[in-house]
Amino acid sequence: MSDLHYADPRLVPLYDLLNAGDEDHRFYEARIGAAPLKIVDLGCGTGVFAVRLARQGHAVTGVDPAPAMLDVARARPGGDLPTWVLGDAEAFRGRFDVAVMTGHAFQCLLTDAAMLQTFDQVRARLDRGGRFMFETRNPKARAWDGWTPEASSQVLDLGGGNQVRLSHEVLALDGEQVRFQTRHRFMPAGDEVVSRSTLRFAPRAMIEQGLRAAGFGRVDWFGDWEGGALSAGSSEMIAVATAE
Repeated sequence: MSDLHYADPRLVPLYDLLNAGDEDHRFYEARIGAAPLKIVDLGCGTGVFAVRLARQGHAVTGVDPAPAMLDVARARPGGDLPTWVLGDAEAFRGRFDVAVMTGHAFQCLLTDAAMLQTFDQVRARLDRGGRFMFETRNPKARAWDGWTPEASSQVLDLGGGNQVRLSHEVLALDGEQVRFQTRHRFMPAGDEVVSRSTLRFAPRAMIEQGLRAAGFGRVDWFGDWEGGALSAGSSEMIAVATAE
């Protein structure tokens, strides 16, 4: 997998524009609560949610494997509040009350081994009753059917008269994995950058099996950011797993 979003400095600023909504943040905040907790944000990206939680009084550690993302996180207002760690689920230390993985980062765990290792690492750092919250796109909703150049085309305003037009195109379907490319055309310069990515659309049963094997007990599932029940037609599969 080659995803320049995490390395090319021209694309890193687009991350926040593409993830400008906060409905997922509000969903997780409601379940975290107001009492100060120790929280680890895995795959924290540019640190928007980690800083938001830290401003609310939580002790937050943000973990991400991309140095360019953490550079943005440190530089943003409030970026001095969380602790930032470069790496994956093996890189962070300490004990936590809550672990979160937002922005569909869970779908970057492409193999059973990677998923199970992450579950094991998170569980090892949660006390009993601690919670692991994350979301993945529901494979039954087949989001990739809309990843065509025509259907996915959009224009983002970069300010100063600059824009970028981007679109997705599926390159291959391989079981639960979808390989696709994203084309970025910067305007008015006309420069084009193409990044290739792979995401896994794991089924609910497999995720539950892995969570239980890692030592999680109850798993509450939701199908949308309003807290609705998960159904076959839900676009999201949102999990809140409790450590035994």
